[in-house]
Amino acid sequence: MSGQRRWIKVWARTLGMPVGATDDDKPEFLPIKQSDVTKALAFRTFWIVLHVTTCVMIVAGNGRTLGWW
Repeated sequence: MSGQRRWIKVWARTLGMPVGATDDDKPEFLPIKQSDVTKALAFRTFWIVLHVTTCVMIVAGNGRTLGWW
């Protein structure tokens, strides 16, 4: 397994997505198909990046307002 595929598998399982090599791979119970897991993983990743970016902007804006920088 390539390093990139291993990283994607770890990231997917961190987000609670049941990812495997195929639909028959572990975990045994897949509520959605493997191709849909990939799409959901991309959406969740986008959503997390959006939240982190928003928080950074809020902190930066408040830091500027409070005269921290």
